[in-house]
Amino acid sequence: MASSRMTFSKKIFVSLLSAGLLLSGTTLVAQANTADDIATIKSNLEKRKPAMIAKSIKPSPLAGLYEVYANGNIFYVDKTVSYVMVGGALMEDSTKKNLTAERLSELTSIKFDTLPIKNAIEIKKGTGAYKFAVFSDPDCPYCKTLEQGLDKMNLTDYTAYVFLFPLKELHPDATVKAESIWCAKDKKEAWFNWMVKGTTPEKATCGNPLAANEKLADEFGVAGTPTIYLNNGKQTQSPQELVAAIKESK
Repeated sequence: MASSRMTFSKKIFVSLLSAGLLLSGTTLVAQANTADDIATIKSNLEKRKPAMIAKSIKPSPLAGLYEVYANGNIFYVDKTVSYVMVGGALMEDSTKKNLTAERLSELTSIKFDTLPIKNAIEIKKGTGAYKFAVFSDPDCPYCKTLEQGLDKMNLTDYTAYVFLFPLKELHPDATVKAESIWCAKDKKEAWFNWMVKGTTPEKATCGNPLAANEKLADEFGVAGTPTIYLNNGKQTQSPQELVAAIKESK
């Protein structure tokens, strides 16, 4: 009888063990399939002309759909990149959460204290208490609107770190202006005079951080200007959000 019970127990143990192994095997196969899909997506994107380099590819909450983060944006593809969803938002119905916006905020946030501020023009107002950074192109009309708006509002008690980031393809003269501003005797004054007053900077050349700023922008996924980083590291393109953050900090 004891022998019979032992045999039965062994059968249960073997069955449970087999089931566990089967589950582990299924998980491993699923992980391998996902890795293969991601590799295929990455390869297909890089074969495009121009090539698209994805900084992140992962399965989305929706089966069969993969989230791709590239060029500062999120889009969705199937595993063969035969279908692409651009400009849409993936919503979670039960919570009404915008999952795309949440992920984009997560992917584009930085550790503010690690910024190489030596490569930026420092503009201090009042106590300079609230710190933010902005990647800005001297020929970008929206960047000028931002600077002129901050000046008109007479905001104070903030420190802005302006990373010169000329968009050469859109503004062919921006690099010369950016270098001239950086090489001016007073960078802050040259920047203000051009962006707010419209006074063209005197042409000058010197060692400058433009290449380093371009590399940093690519690392951060900065896709346009002005791109603002708030004191908490969050990325935004909204001047209104920046103004609100400065006011709330007081």
